[in-house]
Amino acid sequence: MATASPAELTLSLPTKKPQPIPWTHQETINLIRAYQEKWYSLKRGPLRGSQWEEVAVVVAARCGYDYNHPSKTALQCRHKMEKLRQRHRSEKHRLTATSSAASSRSWQYFRLMDDLERGPLPISVRPLSQKHPISDDSDGERVKKHSAARSVRSRSIHTVLNQKPTVTRQQRDETDDEEEEEDEEEGVMAKSLTAELRSFAERIVGLENKKMEMMKETERFRLEMENKRIRMILESQWRIVDSIGKAFGSS
Repeated sequence: MATASPAELTLSLPTKKPQPIPWTHQETINLIRAYQEKWYSLKRGPLRGSQWEEVAVVVAARCGYDYNHPSKTALQCRHKMEKLRQRHRSEKHRLTATSSAASSRSWQYFRLMDDLERGPLPISVRPLSQKHPISDDSDGERVKKHSAARSVRSRSIHTVLNQKPTVTRQQRDETDDEEEEEDEEEGVMAKSLTAELRSFAERIVGLENKKMEMMKETERFRLEMENKRIRMILESQWRIVDSIGKAFGSS
């Protein structure tokens, strides 16, 4: 009696892909600005993987997310910017076709994306003021004013020379006090900036640690599911072999 060889039984466990969290208005604005800063620093060159990671970290930090808050990944930031650029091109084409500003007002990110694509505006140069010609009738009055101003300056010089030295020392003391106050303000600003940079660095380190923990947890879960799948396959094969053995034993 010919019998068929036992076939391998493979089981595939269905895995449900988690739904991505939608982008908030604050996240979108911070993404556009962070990408604009990075893109301009690269002279409008393409961003690489590590640079998209930096953009994602900046977006999370500016949104004020802590370690437990789910932040957007570098790939999500890249896909979001591609969609924003496609939408901007579509809105701009519609604006050109309709010749109205209704399209730009209907999309809330049109102005930000338009500024991004246009680039930084050059510094405007003010026109030089034109000098008005002076008529001959005002020459006499101009000479009188010049003589009066000269006499006033002469009297002012004599007044300064005849002043007591205590007034000069008082002015010097006031100047020294103002310089000390400016130095103190600069010191406070430097300390505040240092504290902000330290806090920003701690946030970046925390986000990186959280990302590493999530990667480790995902890898551990994958290994557990793989071991469970292999164990179920082996148990099914042993059951098939056991059933075949019982069938031959009873015949």
